[in-house]
Amino acid sequence: MQQLETYLDQTHYAGIIKRKNKMDVAFNVTRKCNKGCDYCYLSLTGEDLSLEKIKEIVEASNPKTVTLTGGEPLMHPNIEELLSFLSQRGNHIHLLSNGILLNEDYLSAISETNAELFVTYNEPNNRISQNLHQANNKGIDVNLHHVLTNKTVESLDEICQDLNFAKSLLLLYPTDLGDGKVTMYGPDEWFPLLDKAILATQPYGIKTYFEQAFAKKGSELAKKQPCPTGKDLFIDANGMSYPCCLLVDKVLGSDSLLPIRMSPEGCNFIRDNPLSDSSEYIRICPIVITDKYDGSFQFPSHLGDKK
Repeated sequence: MQQLETYLDQTHYAGIIKRKNKMDVAFNVTRKCNKGCDYCYLSLTGEDLSLEKIKEIVEASNPKTVTLTGGEPLMHPNIEELLSFLSQRGNHIHLLSNGILLNEDYLSAISETNAELFVTYNEPNNRISQNLHQANNKGIDVNLHHVLTNKTVESLDEICQDLNFAKSLLLLYPTDLGDGKVTMYGPDEWFPLLDKAILATQPYGIKTYFEQAFAKKGSELAKKQPCPTGKDLFIDANGMSYPCCLLVDKVLGSDSLLPIRMSPEGCNFIRDNPLSDSSEYIRICPIVITDKYDGSFQFPSHLGDKK
């Protein structure tokens, strides 16, 4: 814990990476999924966002980067046509997947459209591993997401050794969104767990990012908490926009194509999960990510911007 605490104490708040012109757009293209992860923030209603609606929003908002998530986006009936449409527009494409459905046809479509792949991979799985090796062989940028727990950290060394070609690894804070299925760590548990995970990844040269989740009271980060809302669009499968991915199903959606701003103090997740008054930390947005390289804070949709 001391190693990471020293880093956090020394790091000044470097702010959010700025985009000069265009905002980004993220879509929950479907609420279908072939898994049922406890930490997922979505109700799996089976709804798809139509290809026509996605095209309409993309043309109107003219984003730089488009993130396709869900659910499992490969279960959208028009995913290959959507990838082709975005590629022809010149969009930078982020495709978030659990990796199970990455067959030859999908991998070819991803490769041909230069989409960047982000796969949640928490423990070794032969099928997913083979799919990711095939993706790498096709020249696809493979990034890993890893929901970090006391259990999954034990697999990180094996995962990194197997998938050492990964462009990046993002260590995710496990969030509970009200159903009690996920035990959320406090700072005294989370920071030592991050230390252990980062140490496990170091021999393999994979650039590693993490969700910090907490800030010391009185620190510059606590005073100027980074928040993803009000900067980019997040569109759910119902076609409505939301402040961010964590607040889908928590707040009313909007049919506006303007980013929705929400203060950290008003965030449902932060408000509903306070730390004790005696803690020297406060909770900050759990989807803000940072690293141990330049200490800047950014959001997952911008991870591919950093080389």
